[in-house]
Amino acid sequence: MLAGTGLLASPSQAAGGGGEDGAPALVPMEEIAVPILDGARLEGILRFTLVLRAHDDAAAADITRQIVRLRSAALVAGLDFARMRASPYRAVDVAQLAMALDAALKKAEPGVEQALIVRVGAAAK
Repeated sequence: MLAGTGLLASPSQAAGGGGEDGAPALVPMEEIAVPILDGARLEGILRFTLVLRAHDDAAAADITRQIVRLRSAALVAGLDFARMRASPYRAVDVAQLAMALDAALKKAEPGVEQALIVRVGAAAK
């Protein structure tokens, strides 16, 4: 966990939302890896790790309950991004990836305020 960055919440915040100090409600997701394809050929792997910022404590609880469905939405958005915009031979356009993930996750769960990318990378296979 990247506790030093201030991006991830404590376990109590992740499960139930913001703390008493007014910290945002953050729900971490496990890393997602999707293939980078060129036609039918595997070129590499795009990996990213997200933390979902919720509107409030109740939204964080809903997000936690729906994490499998939200992971699926992030996976689909990541696959689409990897197919159209990713290469293992150049830097990942994190701004575009963030926009794609944010839109997909907000559509899947209205309680998601923002999808925060805490780690991203693409590598040749």
